[in-house]
Amino acid sequence: MAWDESFTCDICGKMKLESNHWWMVTLGDVFCFEADQPPKHFSIVPWNASESRNEDVHHICGEGCATKALERFMSTGTLAKEVHLGSMHV
Repeated sequence: MAWDESFTCDICGKMKLESNHWWMVTLGDVFCFEADQPPKHFSIVPWNASESRNEDVHHICGEGCATKALERFMSTGTLAKEVHLGSMHV
């Protein structure tokens, strides 16, 4: 039986094809020297087939989505899309 695995971009939802040159993003805790600084880091690395299956890795299809991922991280500390409910931000 063949292993069928597909990946989608965690930012735009685009499906990865064999020839795509994707990236992977990891978020993690780091020690911070100043109490008011967020204890998180954002790392982006070239696609690695074996590491892409790691549940802590976010899949990114290219430069535009990598930029959007960094913007989200800098705003919220996550890659989750901000949801607007009326005048409330969630």
